[in-house]
Parts: sequence; structure tokens; C-alpha cells
Amino acid sequence: MKKISILIIITLFLGACAQKDTPETIQSKIVEYKEKIVELQKQLDTMQTGITKNNSVAVRIVKLKKKPLTHYFNATAYVQAKEQANISPEMNGEIKHIYVKEGQIVKKGQILIQLNSAVLQSSIEEVKTGLDLATTIYNKQKKLWDKKIGKELDYLEAKNRKESLNDKLKTLNAQLDMTIIKAPFSGIIDEIYLKEGELASPGRQVINLVNLHRMEADADVSEKYLPDIHAGDSVLLSFPAYPGADIRTKVTRTGNVINSINRTFQVQVDFNNTKNKIKPNMIAQIRLSDYKGNDISVPSIIVKKDTKGDYVFIAEKNNNYYTAKKVYVETSLPVEDKIIIKKGLKEGDSVIVEGYNLVSNNQKVTIK
Repeated sequence: MKKISILIIITLFLGACAQKDTPETIQSKIVEYKEKIVELQKQLDTMQTGITKNNSVAVRIVKLKKKPLTHYFNATAYVQAKEQANISPEMNGEIKHIYVKEGQIVKKGQILIQLNSAVLQSSIEEVKTGLDLATTIYNKQKKLWDKKIGKELDYLEAKNRKESLNDKLKTLNAQLDMTIIKAPFSGIIDEIYLKEGELASPGRQVINLVNLHRMEADADVSEKYLPDIHAGDSVLLSFPAYPGADIRTKVTRTGNVINSINRTFQVQVDFNNTKNKIKPNMIAQIRLSDYKGNDISVPSIIVKKDTKGDYVFIAEKNNNYYTAKKVYVETSLPVEDKIIIKKGLKEGDSVIVEGYNLVSNNQKVTIK
């Protein structure tokens, strides 16, 4: 060790000289490097304290016991609003007035846009006038016919005229209602596509209305998880854009068809967006569970591997001392920093969790 230390000092010294330092700076660096050597020696001594004088290794053990374990996996999901609509009118018409603005909160049934209805209003007034006359004539003909006076044809023609104009008035009033565009549900006006004076027509978007209170997240999940995921399963929903804004909810439904291209099925999760922070088309992560059981697990870091497979070291008591025993195991799913052991270990085994890198098979160990 002293030879190594001297070699390091000489190397550092020559390196310092190569940089044409002054004698004072060289001496200062020599002192600094010596201090580093002392510190490294302390660290080496600390690592070697695990080896005792009788050639045993000091280790720490944990007795194994079955515990309830749950394995999770994440799936990428895309957020959508449960209620979102691109609203267009049911008939052609010039936009007379827009009663809302972008970003405004509206209630279901609130009037959003009024189309020009002057022609319809004129037609309605005309039909009303004709209906009044037709009703008067019908009433007179009915009185005569009830007394068996006059012709039945005159009575039927008056009745038909009245009923025809009445039906026409209902049709015109229905068309008049179509000139008023109302909110189909409560929400926020996200975007208005047309302006007053422009022509609106069926199928042409006028307003985008969205309700941010009730949302859903849809994820495509590999078909291998199909037997493990069901409606009602508890899940954790997280959002990369809002770290820490996690939402605990449940699976609303699972798809009934496997996508033939990517071999996935859809998982839908509904959630309440209480603060309206989450927006449609945002990316989310759904943490789903595909396994729950009562199993033995060990820290993943202590599981080693050789040509025969995975193994760990356990401490076995032999008379008055312990020895390390190499045990091959069959592992299963990882759970956080642990891994489930399917075969090789049992409850009560003392697995070595500290000092496992310093032991070999059948070596004496000292329990800390």
C-alpha cells in the first residue's frame, strides 16, 4: 500500500511539474494529494472491517416472511372530455347575433347564437292571419253541420283548411326555434369559428363547447393483460404536465375488441376534473395492477446471476457459527425495489442483505 501511495505522489508530482508550477504550488499540491491518499485509505479500511480475524464476514440478515404484494405497470393514456361538441345550426341562415365570447362559462339551454329569422317571422304572421280566418269559417260550418244544415263537403273543406294551416304554423315555429342555437350542456366556450353577418349552415362548425368537469382517459393496453384488468379495478392516474396532481379512480370499462394491428385493447378511466386543470388531449399515465398475491420477496439488488441461473446467499447455522449458502431461485415480478421469489426460498430462511458481495459459498459469516 505504501508503494502505491508513493507512486501516486510521484505521478502527481511529475504531472504538477509538467505544468511548470512554482515550488510553492508543487508543495501545496503534494500536501493535498497526501490528504486524499489518507482519505482513500480510511475508506478501504472501512470496507475491510467486514472481514474478521477468523476469516468470517460480517453480514446482516433478514428472515423471510410472506407478505401481500401487488405488481403495477404503467400505460400511456390520452385525456378526453366526456362532453365536448362542435356546434352547428340545423338550418341555413345569416348569423344575426352572437351572445357569448370565447372562454365564457355557459349553462345548458343558454342561447349562444341567433340567426336571421325575418323571413320566417313574416311567414308565421301570414299563416296566423290565414288560420284565424280558417278557424272562423270552420266554426260556422261546424255549427251549421251540427244542425244538419248545409253541405258536408263545405264543412270538411273548412276543417281541412284550418288543420292544414295549423300544421304549417307548427312547422314554421319549429323552424324558428332552429334559428336559435342553444348550449346542449353546461361548459366553456372554447372557440367561436364564425362572426356576425357570416352564413351558418348545417355541418359547418360555429362554436366548440367543452365541459371540463367530467373527463376520461383512454389507454391502449397489451392483450396479455386482458385476464388481469377489469371494470372497477382501482388505478392511479398521473399527468406529466402536473407532477404530483395524481388522481385515484377506477377502471370504467375495458374494450371488447383486440386491435389486430398492435394487439391491444382499450381501457377507459373516468375522473372528476375539480379544478379544471386537466385539458382534453393531454397525456396521462395510468398505473394498473396485473398481479396481487401473498408471496416471499427479497431486495432485487441481492439477486445475482451465473451460468446456472439466479441465486442469493442465505445464512445457515452450523453448531455455534453461521455459514453462507448459495441458493438458486426462480424469480417472478418486481415490486418496487424487491422481486418476488417463486421457488428456492421459504418462510424463515435468513437471507443475507448486507455483505452479500463479500461472501462465497460455505464461507463463515458473523451476524451483525
